Amino acid sequence: MRDDLIDLGRAPHGGNPYLEGNFAPVAEERTDEHPLEVEGAIPPALEGMLLRIGPNPAVVPDVGRYHWFSGDGMVHAVELRDGAATSYRNRWVRTRRLAAEIGTRPPRGPREPVNGPANTNIIFHAKRLLALVESGLPHRLSTDLDTVCVEDFDAMLASPMTAHPHRDPVTGGLAFFGYDVFGPPFLRYHEMDASGDVVHTTPIEIPRATMQHDFGVSASKVVFMDLPVVFDSELAATGASLPFRWMEEAGARLGVLDRAAPGSEVRWVGLDPCYVFHVMNAFDEGDDVLLDVCRYEKTFDIGTGGPLGSVSPSLQRWRIRPDANRAEVVQLDDLPIEFPRIDDSLAGLPYRYGYCTELDHSNTIGAATGLVRYDLGRGEAKRYPFAEHLAPGEPVFVRAPDGRADDEGWVLTVVYDATRDASDLIILDASQFAGRPEAVVHLPARVPFGFHGSWVAAVDYR
Repeated sequence: MRDDLIDLGRAPHGGNPYLEGNFAPVAEERTDEHPLEVEGAIPPALEGMLLRIGPNPAVVPDVGRYHWFSGDGMVHAVELRDGAATSYRNRWVRTRRLAAEIGTRPPRGPREPVNGPANTNIIFHAKRLLALVESGLPHRLSTDLDTVCVEDFDAMLASPMTAHPHRDPVTGGLAFFGYDVFGPPFLRYHEMDASGDVVHTTPIEIPRATMQHDFGVSASKVVFMDLPVVFDSELAATGASLPFRWMEEAGARLGVLDRAAPGSEVRWVGLDPCYVFHVMNAFDEGDDVLLDVCRYEKTFDIGTGGPLGSVSPSLQRWRIRPDANRAEVVQLDDLPIEFPRIDDSLAGLPYRYGYCTELDHSNTIGAATGLVRYDLGRGEAKRYPFAEHLAPGEPVFVRAPDGRADDEGWVLTVVYDATRDASDLIILDASQFAGRPEAVVHLPARVPFGFHGSWVAAVDYR
């Protein structure tokens, strides 16, 4: 255990479901630089690190008000090499908030408007490993997961950055945005080149701060989702950890913008009120943009101690025509799903396969029951159910280095085993997506339910 953090143990949770079971935080940072126990055979071509990030509160000041979204971020890394799992480590992201909580030195770098967590996504771009949350600036980490600094890209980023930037597989650049509750402007769009320089920034005019967690990026356009989950300043003044509420009367619309254009050229298209946390992919089809999303009918419409919404999300395709007043909506499937992922080499391009977690039909928090592979070319969904005591996280697709087919590679997911109160890394053959896993790596520490992760190939960081 690191000597600059106290051993927290399992504090009383006071009945808060976001502090029970596999939502409960782990109490220590650790480094295990030795081969991990493996059942099956890890494909030798898998050379790199699987990174996962999620909330892991070091201190819970008010158990009754704590929400999953607000916990301190912890990153977990499993390294694969030569057909073996060679190490595991975890680290808290050392934000200024965490430093204040535990009395350690804060990170260097620019000040943030809000000292919050960095707990939502972890990406590797331009030799920078970045921990992201939509309410603040990125935190740069070393490949050993130690926090280096708060990052504003040489003062080019003046407001928060989304936790869901999209890498352009053709240019190697990064498209991203940020919403700012202290606006106007409440929304800004940015493009970064492959070397890490911000080369384009433009404000987007919207009337209020709405929670925009993700957006669509095609080869030529971006699509902003101005949906009715609205920042509530009165709720924020009470100290609420999640000061947003469902406000259906705010309406819903999609803003379409050519990627190099100024924000004043955005075109707005109407949509029935709904909410989207995650986009599977977006791509151009002639002059149209197609957006595949996990759509909630409502969210933030019930208490903070339960599910994120009263209705489970499902997969839809939105077709946005340049001159239309409303988007065309097609229901692709009725299964309750979340955390969509694709082959990142096809981001923003036409694609065939997508991968999601399947949720329990009761919409109970933490009740992921399996994975789903969507074959959008054939209109098919193949389920990979897990035993009742197993709960998978987000699936991460890794293309085989010499893979030619769109599904030639592996799906990696971290799975919680309730019978052992432990976590495993499970590796599936994406092309088969059935039968036994190719490998199960038993991790030396439990990985609490989290949000997102990424695969970083060894050639990129060694």
